[in-house]
Amino acid sequence: MTIDWAALDRGVAALDGTAGLIVLDAEGRTLYEHESDATFPAASVIKIPILMTVYADAAEGRLSLDERVSVGQHLPGTGVLGRVNGVTDLTIRDHATLMTIVSDNTSTNRLMERLGTERIAERMREWGCIRTELRRKMFDFEAANRGFDNVATPRELAALLLRLVRGELVDRATSGAVLAVLEGTQDDALIRRYLPARTRVAHKTGSLEKVRNDAAVIWAERPVIAVGLVNGVPDIRPARSLLGLLGWLAYAAAGGQARGLPSEWPEGR
Repeated sequence: MTIDWAALDRGVAALDGTAGLIVLDAEGRTLYEHESDATFPAASVIKIPILMTVYADAAEGRLSLDERVSVGQHLPGTGVLGRVNGVTDLTIRDHATLMTIVSDNTSTNRLMERLGTERIAERMREWGCIRTELRRKMFDFEAANRGFDNVATPRELAALLLRLVRGELVDRATSGAVLAVLEGTQDDALIRRYLPARTRVAHKTGSLEKVRNDAAVIWAERPVIAVGLVNGVPDIRPARSLLGLLGWLAYAAAGGQARGLPSEWPEGR
């Protein structure tokens, strides 16, 4: 099957904003890339290395996933804990799950406090993250105003997901456990936008004003990794469509039945 990767070039050229995209196969070979080493606002895709740190540290005996951690101060934004005030504590496992599948910001901050920002940064350096940085907690506007934003590159996020696919996060069981959590992500408006309903996808989305991000492993006959970071878009709809096209073409590269382009992407657009 011929894959029309040039459609992504056309989509990026038409975008009122900037985008970084990359697609890798399970051997780490680059199938497509555009500005894959540029840094972008990470939004909630920065929660991927936090999740990986939780499970890696648990596998190495540094913490227990069953340890209970207070919910503490409820944060606005994505998630559910801000709406269920009767919950006072959760296990680390449950905080990690909520941080991922509904992008709960309260759980994210509790995990960052429990692990320590420097511990997460140490893990990220261990995993080859040079330009992807966790600089502040969620909704820390004071730090954000001082320029401490969380940033990421498509290539480094893809390398983190590749580590999971290869079973290299401590071991195969730990890697599989993290992928299982990522498979629970509820947002299907971006990379999963055009995919068949039962497609297996392990991913994490992220959004801020004018930002839409998604980092995913997509399975069909084989796994393929796709990461898209989009910034500076006054209208998020083209960003959603571009990330959906990225997912569609990655699904085709994985051996999925994805002939042609989605209806929003006529040939030659």
